[in-house]
Amino acid sequence: MKPSKKTLNLARLIHVYVSMALLTLLLFFSVTGITLNHPEWFSSHQAQVLESELTIDSIADLVLDIDQVSSEQQQVITHEIEQAFAISLHNIEPELMSGELFYSIKSAGKSASIALDLETGDAFYEQTHYGWWAVLNDLHKGRNTSNFWGWIIDLSSVLFIIFAVTGFILAMPQKRFHRTLLVSVGTTLLAIISIIYFA
Repeated sequence: MKPSKKTLNLARLIHVYVSMALLTLLLFFSVTGITLNHPEWFSSHQAQVLESELTIDSIADLVLDIDQVSSEQQQVITHEIEQAFAISLHNIEPELMSGELFYSIKSAGKSASIALDLETGDAFYEQTHYGWWAVLNDLHKGRNTSNFWGWIIDLSSVLFIIFAVTGFILAMPQKRFHRTLLVSVGTTLLAIISIIYFA
């Protein structure tokens, strides 16, 4: 069954504009797909580590029981740490361990931690930056990223599907469509089965 001329015109219009919208994203996911497959290319790269230590006197005065911290106290402590280190701890839940409050902060290509001694107010901050390729690779995988980036990945996937479907529709009137379809589907299925088997 061949699609109507109106359907073909609409498919061509959508295909062209979606392809323009996808150009940057397609390049990004293609390049980072290669770099993800070859981590040895960046094995010589040294991660950058930033360390900082200071004492927050107000915290030592705030906590009376270092083995039990109320939610109100935790909010105040978190605010004091944010002010002291000029960072955001939004949605970061700390762990209380042996009189220390521990914050673990993860983002694309980076990780950081804060250990706070509740008795003395001594705070130790450490941040590790694994490099910009690590940032891009984590974005590709959607690991340690924001909800906004999650929506970008979802939107990209939808656009890729639309691009593939409209391309399929545009190929339908071609004389060799059925033969090409059989070859393409057969090759793709064989590739998928081989990948699953040898993975």
